[in-house]
Amino acid sequence: MTRGGLGETSKVRLAIAVTLALLAPGAGAQGQSSAAGRLAEARAHHTSTRLVDGRVLVIGGRGRDATEPLASTELFDPRTGAWRRGPPMMTARSGHTATLLDDGRVLVVGGAAMAHDGSARLEALASAEVLELGTMTWREVGGLGEPRNGHSATKLRDGTVLVVGGAKPVHRHLASVERFDPVTGRFAVVRPLDQGRWLHDAVRLPDGTVVVLGGRSNQALGEGGGDPPRGGLPLDTAEQFDPTTGEWAALPRLTEPRQRTAVVALGRRVLVFGGQTPAMTTNAVEWWEAPATRWAQPATQLPSPLAGHTASVLPTGDVLIVGGEPSEGVDTGAVNRWDAVRQRWCQAGRLRVSRKGHAATVLHDGSVLISGGTSGGLTEPTAERWRPTRGPCREPSGP
Repeated sequence: MTRGGLGETSKVRLAIAVTLALLAPGAGAQGQSSAAGRLAEARAHHTSTRLVDGRVLVIGGRGRDATEPLASTELFDPRTGAWRRGPPMMTARSGHTATLLDDGRVLVVGGAAMAHDGSARLEALASAEVLELGTMTWREVGGLGEPRNGHSATKLRDGTVLVVGGAKPVHRHLASVERFDPVTGRFAVVRPLDQGRWLHDAVRLPDGTVVVLGGRSNQALGEGGGDPPRGGLPLDTAEQFDPTTGEWAALPRLTEPRQRTAVVALGRRVLVFGGQTPAMTTNAVEWWEAPATRWAQPATQLPSPLAGHTASVLPTGDVLIVGGEPSEGVDTGAVNRWDAVRQRWCQAGRLRVSRKGHAATVLHDGSVLISGGTSGGLTEPTAERWRPTRGPCREPSGP
């Protein structure tokens, strides 16, 4: 062997090591997922919030058979990789929202709980509670004007929280909007949406406005439209809320109606990834940026149709799409990265467990904690931690 070089045996060993690394679970060209412990309780459709100290608080969701709402919470410490039980909420709930307030407290709003009549049905909640981090105890705050689940909650620049839409019992989809004041601990009614919507998305833009889009509605819009079916239909409408004036403005319609999407804001641009249309699960990607009068589509779409996936904005400005329900299966372990500058997709590893209905939270070091969800129809108790790697951009395979 020459000085500084590799002998044949070393070359073979290196090739085997590289091959094994590429074939290892969760390995990929631009990311790798590793096990991050187990939750004390399997859960799906929960929330996951990064606290000011870097820990992650997982709240509620559905436990056994992905049907029974949970009151339990759990805390993940990225420094140790360990989970421990957190303080249980005052009320078990799923379909709720969790918002980190400016003072470090966590606000939980609405959701659904088991009905008090002993039946197996769920009923929407009007209650809200706040976690006091100093004592790690939950305290009830002023209730909503209307019970709701499947709504959105967006923190505004002044620290108040905008709670939009959702559903009441018997799938009555709501147009009502309320605003929570952390100082008084109360909700105030503000101007409603033009159309009720449920399971929609909401993002705040740099100018402080909030864009609400998509979802599902069983309320007619305009005159003579007739009512949609009881369960509603996916929406192609979008509205923008101005906190200064308290008014809503209609935005251009999406290229197609969709629900169960993943939506992020990159600067002034709103991006929508996948979702379910009235006819199918789609792989379409589109964006809108003021003052455009229509939604635009990039040259490349999602590698495969997805619904119920998560989208996380990484510190680099790229977007990580994790898991979800593909059109050709129950769930997936695919992880792909959207290169926002070059507008291309890159393989970013694979989950150790395929999942949908999970939660994904970006940690301080740029890694992403992925917890719970359902896998093969069963509620999942595991968690994973995705980390970026410096590999080349390899185009993901299609369905």
